[in-house]
Amino acid sequence: MVPLVFGSLLAGRVWAEPAGAEATLDPVTVVAKGVSNATAASQGDIGQAQIESQPLLRPGAVLENVPGLIVTQHSGEGKANQYFLRAFNLDHGTDLSTSLDDMPVNMPTHAHGQGYSDLNFLIPELVTDLHFKKGPYYADEGDFATAGAVRIDLSRAFRNVLSAGLGEDGYRRLLATGSTALGGGTLSAAGEYYHNDGPFQVPDDYRRLNGVVRYTHGSADDYWTLTGMSYSGHWTSTDQVPQRAIDAGVIDRFGSLSATDGGITSRSSLSFNRLRRDERSQLQVSGYVIRYKLDLYSNFTDYLKEPELADQMLQHDDRVVYGLKASNTWFTRVAGAPTEVLVGLQARFDDIRGVGIFSTTQRRVYATEQDASVHELASALYAESTSHWQPWATTSLGLRADYFDFEVTDNLRNADGSCNLASDPLGCNTGRRHATIASPKFGLVLGPFAGTTLYFNLASGYHSNDARGVTRSGEDPNNTAVTPLTRATAAEVGVATSPVSQWDTRLDVFGLKLASELVFSGDAGTTSPNGSTTRTGIEWANTVRFTSWLSGDLNAAYSRGRFDNNAEPDDLGCGDAAPSHPCSPTPATVGRYIPNSPTTIIDAGLTASQGATGWFSGLRGRHFGESPLVEDNTARSKPYTTVDWQVGYRTAGGWLAALDVFNVTNQRWNDITYYYASRLRGETAPVADYVVHAGVPRTVRARVQYSY
Repeated sequence: MVPLVFGSLLAGRVWAEPAGAEATLDPVTVVAKGVSNATAASQGDIGQAQIESQPLLRPGAVLENVPGLIVTQHSGEGKANQYFLRAFNLDHGTDLSTSLDDMPVNMPTHAHGQGYSDLNFLIPELVTDLHFKKGPYYADEGDFATAGAVRIDLSRAFRNVLSAGLGEDGYRRLLATGSTALGGGTLSAAGEYYHNDGPFQVPDDYRRLNGVVRYTHGSADDYWTLTGMSYSGHWTSTDQVPQRAIDAGVIDRFGSLSATDGGITSRSSLSFNRLRRDERSQLQVSGYVIRYKLDLYSNFTDYLKEPELADQMLQHDDRVVYGLKASNTWFTRVAGAPTEVLVGLQARFDDIRGVGIFSTTQRRVYATEQDASVHELASALYAESTSHWQPWATTSLGLRADYFDFEVTDNLRNADGSCNLASDPLGCNTGRRHATIASPKFGLVLGPFAGTTLYFNLASGYHSNDARGVTRSGEDPNNTAVTPLTRATAAEVGVATSPVSQWDTRLDVFGLKLASELVFSGDAGTTSPNGSTTRTGIEWANTVRFTSWLSGDLNAAYSRGRFDNNAEPDDLGCGDAAPSHPCSPTPATVGRYIPNSPTTIIDAGLTASQGATGWFSGLRGRHFGESPLVEDNTARSKPYTTVDWQVGYRTAGGWLAALDVFNVTNQRWNDITYYYASRLRGETAPVADYVVHAGVPRTVRARVQYSY
């Protein structure tokens, strides 16, 4: 019981070997933030045991294993999460590249937001490795990898597990995973059913079905996999609401002003991976086909634009994505120094059959605002050379060249091809545009010297913009064309050391300049006119092993984001406050603060475990500091701190029982806070106000699991 009580004080990321491991093994595994061949202090790996050592409120929360990254939600559970990292409000993924087994998760030219990354199709128990790389310092990372990139790898063979979960607010979850030998390889399958209403007065009624089938053949150094995945989700959502509606008693903080908001989405994929490695080289090839659909109903401004019908809209996305990635690494020598030379290519084609905005009332369409078809091709060649000149000196040189082809067809044009302004008041948008960009990379690693290693990195990267913004004609000043590929330049200095035995610590200082914050808003269908920005920050990551059964970690990040010049408001006051939302608070607002740019992020904890059998426990806390909400910093979000607790027991017979408690102290907090103009029913004019989405109160979930 001592480990249980002590582990209940804080949380950590250490886990004993899972049930089903060899009986002779009973270690506690410490997973440090970092890898031996890292080329930057902010690079690292998270293993399966570490991911399983903490309760997850949502699938996307696996990304919170990345130090300094916060995952939130401003709508219903079925919608992609909101991400924050390195002074970026990443929206739903614009500057964070995410992939699963070499399949991209980010969706360019998405109906709701550029780079939309919905991880609800992920089954966390199947994740075997999470590799994170902050900054644009890696030649094999391209679009959206400005703040960083996260690669998620699934297990080659799934463990045989049956699990059932039950909790408050209609939470129910069933999971079955397993593997069997077949044809000289391994056939694995997993299925998940999930339901949750959340704490909201209008229940989310989120229903999720996930299925995965995988066949793996070969050894660890020479294998191929074929994987099929399928996901569907249906939900009703309580979007963010104006604070004044809560203060006036119009609704509770968990109440809704638009009870029919929500969505329907699906994602199916077939992917292939091949790896062959020997002492001279490593070949990797992957390919995929993804079928994706989304119908998202939202109302962010209440009755601002439509005083009678309200402002609900439908954002529709229907696409097929095809992709290929291939690379080869040669292990050779350059000037006598051991060197790895990587050469690769990537190609992705998005066949977007329909992407548009439709005015709706109670999910019934009554007008079409925009409707387009898009063909978007992204391709790249890249090379990187890493040379170990001395046992204490390593350099990395890389170059990446990307080519994009954007083709947009406006489905609202007249039969003769002329512009139908009556149907599309924002102007016709049919066109084609090409773009190229080259991104050099440099890294220097010095050490280790007495257990201390220094890292220096300098690189250029980019993110693409929505094709509908790229091909804008510019006839309307509020719809000017955006830069196809926005360049990011970054530099970073870091150090990794072990001051004492069992304590690993990493510190990095970074700076990143983004050439433009000019983006196309999927919500408004217009361009948000903002200029270049500079972000700086410092990050500190620590892992400590106190005893054979107790370990802990502490991660802290402070960042600062500013426009290089005063942000210029547009005439309508739309788009300045948050690119994913249509109206800023006041047209006169100017300043250099980046709205919703995070400042202070801290997470810490301890985990205790008696071993492969017995008690395990952990408590994890995270702190999200206040952030500016408008360019002149006159409105700021409130900081919050939440704590989650997990406790459980494993038997020698393969049984496991666990209890997860989220927001243990029952804090009153907001998952997200914005500041922009809206109009409630009965108001005669728009009102600038804080707009919030309440975070969960204390929530208890239990699960029982059997491994066979």
